Amino acid sequence: MDVLFVVYQFLVLLAVAGVAGMTLGNAFVMKPLGRYGFKSNFGSNAPLVSILVPARNEAANIRRCVRSLLSQDYRNFELLVLDDGSTDATASILQTLHKEDNTGRLQLLTGESLAEGWLGKNWACHQLSQQAKGDFLLFTDADTVHGLRAVTSAVAALQQEQADLLSVFPRQETQTLAERLVVPLLIMYVMGLLPTWLVKSNPDPRISAANGQFMCFRHAMYQQCGGHEAVHNQVLEDVKLGQRVKAIGGKQILPDGTDSVSCRMYRRQNEVWQGFSKNFYAFFDYNPKWFGLFLGLNVLAYVGPYFWLLLGWLTAQPQTLGWFWLPLFQIGLAWLTRLILAIRWGFRGIDIFLHPLSILLMCAIGFNSWRWRRNGTYWKGRIYKN
Repeated sequence: MDVLFVVYQFLVLLAVAGVAGMTLGNAFVMKPLGRYGFKSNFGSNAPLVSILVPARNEAANIRRCVRSLLSQDYRNFELLVLDDGSTDATASILQTLHKEDNTGRLQLLTGESLAEGWLGKNWACHQLSQQAKGDFLLFTDADTVHGLRAVTSAVAALQQEQADLLSVFPRQETQTLAERLVVPLLIMYVMGLLPTWLVKSNPDPRISAANGQFMCFRHAMYQQCGGHEAVHNQVLEDVKLGQRVKAIGGKQILPDGTDSVSCRMYRRQNEVWQGFSKNFYAFFDYNPKWFGLFLGLNVLAYVGPYFWLLLGWLTAQPQTLGWFWLPLFQIGLAWLTRLILAIRWGFRGIDIFLHPLSILLMCAIGFNSWRWRRNGTYWKGRIYKN
């Protein structure tokens, strides 16, 4: 029994070390988006970029988003913002911004009623794409803020890499405790489980990652892969679009967007709860076995070490390899992973000590996401049926 216990602890250690190693590798190899545009100057030959922003109940965010996009140093772009049936002050704020705009680039669209069988954001993005005239389509969320050269860098990256789709994970702003507990896990799972350096070189659609907060397509590729119409009922439309691009032979790149774009996904505890509940189970294609296995492994790897140390202390176990040293190393590697995330992707260093609480909250959200599979998820005044 003691041997099996030590073997179990070694296996957990290897799993935690693998995530830490992958995170460290991605931290070194991911090229910042801004480096692509550092020396780029498209001049009068700049291709037209259509920046497309769906907005529903984004009064807290839309002003800073639109202003950051209108301030881009890129010379040839149009900015289309669609008000998707907002019930807050979004529409009036957009009207004010339109009056203030002296560039003539901002175009306001009023969304049509939600089409049957569509999810809200997908329908809004589809309507935006129908009005876009650009050679490149940049879809970005209303809760993002963009650096001066974000668009220049995106176009430069697509051209230099001869790619068809660029997506980035922006720097995530986290302020409330719920945000600080859960949002970093999203980046941890991407950077800890996906070898990002293979995204552009491996044609397998499974080696893919896309983030709807910032996705820039060549217009022709967007149409060829079916656009949002092809994923009209998908909760994770961004992931599915990335996979579709690769499935038809397109090339995708995934630079590090933290130097060019920031995003505050959620502002309140209930938004964190509902937003992640909407997406979490869908990421596993609603497969309960894989979903349960994922949650269970997270508890074993990131909560289990604390349990064994506590149990060993309560039962006066000697400080052996299985009861003390291996759990201690597991905790240390988990802290190292979170420290890398804090340094490279801009999270608070102090939050590494909250990691087991993050995992437990994530598991609770996961259970809620599974529970809502039948009843649907309430988000921004709509019920999302999975």
